Amino acid sequence: MNIIQQFAQRGHQILRDAVYAAPLKSKEIGPDEFILRQGEEIKALYWITLGEYTMHYNAENGKAFSLGQRFVSDTIIGEIEYLTHTPSQFSVVAHDTMTVKVIPLAMMDTILTSHAEVGVWLSQLLSTSYQRGMARTMERFLQPLVFNIVADLYERHQQSKPLVDFSQVSREAERFGCSERTYRRVINQLIEEQYIQKVAHEYVICDIEKFRQVLTNPGRIS
Repeated sequence: MNIIQQFAQRGHQILRDAVYAAPLKSKEIGPDEFILRQGEEIKALYWITLGEYTMHYNAENGKAFSLGQRFVSDTIIGEIEYLTHTPSQFSVVAHDTMTVKVIPLAMMDTILTSHAEVGVWLSQLLSTSYQRGMARTMERFLQPLVFNIVADLYERHQQSKPLVDFSQVSREAERFGCSERTYRRVINQLIEEQYIQKVAHEYVICDIEKFRQVLTNPGRIS
């Protein structure tokens, strides 16, 4: 661990300790409820102790794109808007019920101007988020849709998650910037080509080696 990482780690601990020590308001947010709404000015930051959320962007033409689902612990939401003094660029939606702590902007001002370590942690947090987000976005835009869905199914398999959540197909489609109909068509293609199959009420991978070959050689599928 280098000096910057140590500094950032201390910054996270300082902010965490301050959040837990202060008599902050708590807010319960249910599944599919907004933590932040695209286009709205932020009036506070939010501290998530443990929870899952998704980030969405809605274009003026009605199309939506999801930046995926994230599971986080002891992290802050709204830091970009706070630092840039701009409305929320994305909608942040709770996946499950969670309780967040509401951090007043004035409190964040005090912490950030009193502890340089917190600023280093925020910089590291934003840099990591940018790199991860850009890598995923470039992959989504530069690779065929079917390849991106295969990669997603493989990742879910590795994490022992259901391959397809058909209770929220529209959300599944949003993650790839396509319509629900297009997403279903790709899933049907993968079934026909025996990449996946339906067993009982869920889909499973037929041949994991076939997936690995496609991911190392995208030209195998189109």
